[in-house]
Amino acid sequence: MNHTKALASVLTALLLAPLLFLASASDASASGEATYLVEIRNTTSGQYLTPPNWAAHSEAADVFQIDEPASPGVEAVAERGGVDVLAAELAAAVDAAGLGVSGVGAEAPIRPGATASFEFATAQTRFSLVSMIICTNDGFGGLDSVRLPNQDGKSRTYNVRSYDAGTELNTENRADIVPAPFCNGPGGTGADQPAIDESGVITRHRTLEGVGDLPASFDWSGPVAEVTITRVDAPTNYSVTFENLTEGQYFTPPNWAAHTGAVDVFEAGESATAGVEAVAERGGVGELAAELAGAVDAAGLGVSGVGAAAPIGPGGSASFDFTTAANRLSIVSMIICTNDGFAGLDSRTLPKGEGESKTFYLRAYDAGTELNTENRADIVPAPFCNGPGGTGADQPAIDESGVITRHDSLQGIGDLPASFDWSGPVVAVTVTNNG
Repeated sequence: MNHTKALASVLTALLLAPLLFLASASDASASGEATYLVEIRNTTSGQYLTPPNWAAHSEAADVFQIDEPASPGVEAVAERGGVDVLAAELAAAVDAAGLGVSGVGAEAPIRPGATASFEFATAQTRFSLVSMIICTNDGFGGLDSVRLPNQDGKSRTYNVRSYDAGTELNTENRADIVPAPFCNGPGGTGADQPAIDESGVITRHRTLEGVGDLPASFDWSGPVAEVTITRVDAPTNYSVTFENLTEGQYFTPPNWAAHTGAVDVFEAGESATAGVEAVAERGGVGELAAELAGAVDAAGLGVSGVGAAAPIGPGGSASFDFTTAANRLSIVSMIICTNDGFAGLDSRTLPKGEGESKTFYLRAYDAGTELNTENRADIVPAPFCNGPGGTGADQPAIDESGVITRHDSLQGIGDLPASFDWSGPVVAVTVTNNG
């Protein structure tokens, strides 16, 4: 196809620029409309995906079709990450004509294993999505006119297959693809290359063939993404009970967040955030509360808070409730008589049906930010640890630049009494959907 491609710096600027974005959930008050939450997870091990162009439309519409030529907008995305080109095309064809809504579902490319989420309101019944597989010539992940869930609280999950737009030969050379920083090199110039233009049709793109200089790490097998669509016509109220299962440990008031799959409060194998570190080392509940408010509820993707007014002793419990349209729950609470131990619940799905309850058993984690001396002089100055505890000041000598791991128990290497040890889960969290 002979057309002018974006210049070398355009892709990154394009992906980060303000775009035709998602419809507001508040628009669902219009007659016949429902609100939907979409979560797209990149399931590849090495490919980045462009922010997904999406459209909610009638059964009569198609954003792309296999064995048919790609539209200019789909071609723009598949060849050079032209998110804004397809956004304008969809706006003209779908939402501007009153036949649905469309937008772009993220502000930046989606890395391998990561999730992006967005919401929209519509009275239409079908959904389509297009996202460039960035380190390819003209590959994209796509959903074409799949059904939206038709009942409140119901979800549908779709595998996003890979497609070849048929507009550019698959040389698999970095000099011929977009100038993106994700492909282990500077990439091409972004200028038009008539020598590899291809006047074909959309076909399945099974994998890379190893014919160029793209590393094998960019290969994939099967779907390139997974999309879960949940109908959330109205926020749901949930009640939560946090129960201490240990015989000797106290827990700080639990920091909690209800959010979408695009948010991770903590993740095993990754570094703790500043807020999680503050809780795990010194019971800094207020610091994590502020961090969660900034990351979750301030972004309109959920709600967060602190679930008790005081520490929770052995065998004790605390209860709280919240109302949200989000579908995941995370919790962090310091195991007080440890150096940097915490009980954690990471992005677990909330119960969907009214009256339904789920119980989660929280394991102990080590934040990886402080060495486990198990000495009372090195922990928080709490009255719960059979002594005055430490000063609460920073102790550089035991700082640890590690990652979050499982914390199975105390090892008996310091002066903490054996009564503070534990085995198995340390907390039970029961969540009930109140409708």
